[in-house]
Amino acid sequence: MAIRINMFGAIISNDDAWLYEWFDMDHVTPRSVSKQLEQAAGQDVEVYINSPGGDVWAGSEIYTALREYTGKTVAKVVGVAASAASVGMCGADTVLMSPTAQVMIHRALSVARGNKDQMDQAGQMLDSVDEGIINAYEQKTGKSREEIMGLMKKETFFNAQEAVANGLADEVMFAQTEKVAASFAAPLFSNEVMDKIKNKLIQAKLTPADIKNMVSEQQEKPTTIQPEKTPENKEEPKKMDMNQFKAEHPDLFAQISNDAEKAERDRVVALQAYAKHPGAESFVNEAIANGGDVASVALKFMEASMKRNGAELQNRKDDAKDSGAEGVENLEAKNDDQKKKEEKDAVTARMAAKAAAFKNGGRK
Repeated sequence: MAIRINMFGAIISNDDAWLYEWFDMDHVTPRSVSKQLEQAAGQDVEVYINSPGGDVWAGSEIYTALREYTGKTVAKVVGVAASAASVGMCGADTVLMSPTAQVMIHRALSVARGNKDQMDQAGQMLDSVDEGIINAYEQKTGKSREEIMGLMKKETFFNAQEAVANGLADEVMFAQTEKVAASFAAPLFSNEVMDKIKNKLIQAKLTPADIKNMVSEQQEKPTTIQPEKTPENKEEPKKMDMNQFKAEHPDLFAQISNDAEKAERDRVVALQAYAKHPGAESFVNEAIANGGDVASVALKFMEASMKRNGAELQNRKDDAKDSGAEGVENLEAKNDDQKKKEEKDAVTARMAAKAAAFKNGGRK
C-alpha cells in the first residue's frame, strides 16, 4: 500500500510554520514533505493536494524533493493546486485530478519598494522566477515556453479535463462525472503580515509566560509623508477631476476601475474565507464594513487570542490562590481538554522561542 502525504493549506517556509501552528491553520513546509518522504524509504507515495499555493521557494523545494525521491510518486489533486502548489505537483511521476479539482498557474508575485534601481532589480528577480517556474511546467507538459508564459500571464485555471488536455495532469480520477458546487478562496499570510506579527512579538520581549499574560501591544504608527513644497513664483499644476480624466484617458480609466473592482472582490472573498476560524467572524464583519483586509484581521485576532489566554491564566491563578490549592500537585488523570491545553502551551513555547531567535538576529 502506498504511503499517503497530505499537502493541504498554504505552502510556507520552514521558519514560518510556528505562526500557522499558533492559529491552527493548515500549512505545508518543505521540511514536513521531505521528512515524510524520508520515512517512506523508497515505498510508493501518494501526495494529496489541496493548496492555494504560497512561497515560491518552498514550492521549488517540494518539487525537487519529489523529483529526487527514489520510489514511485503519484500526486492526486483533490481540491486545487494553485500557484506554488502546481509547481510542487509537477514534481510527481504521475498527476491525477479529481473530477471536481482545479489547477491554476500564474506569474510570480511580490511586493517591492525603493528607487528605480531597486524596482528594476525586483522586476529582474520576478522575470527569473517566472523562467524557473516555466522549467517545471515545460518538463511536465511538453509545451513551448512561449505558450506556457501566455497561460501564466492570464492566470489560467484548468478543470480536470483541461489539465489533462494541456499536459499538467495525466488522467482524471474515477469513472463517473461529478457535479461541482464550491468557491475558491483561501487565507494566506503575506510576508508583510508575517513581519508585522513577528515584530510585535519581538517588541514585547516575549517568554512563554509573557505570551499568555499579554493584554495589548503598541500599534505601529503610520508613516506620514510630507507634501513637497511648491517653489515660490511657480504656478501649481492644475488638478484634473474625475470626469476630465475619464474623458481624456478612457482606456486607463476603465482599467483602473476594473482593477479596483477586482481588488475589492478579492478582499471580501479572502475575508470571508478567514471567517471560518473560531472567534474571527466579528473581526471579519468589521473589516468588510470598514475596508479592512486579512492583514488587519489577523493582527486583531492574534491580540484577542493572547488577551484571552492571559485572562484565563490569571483567573486560574486567582482561583488557586483563593482556594488555598496553589502549589498542590494535581494527581488526577488528565482529561482531553487538559491534553489539548498542554499541546497549545507547547505551540506557545515554540512561538516564544522563535520570537527570541528573531530578536537575537537569527533563525534557528
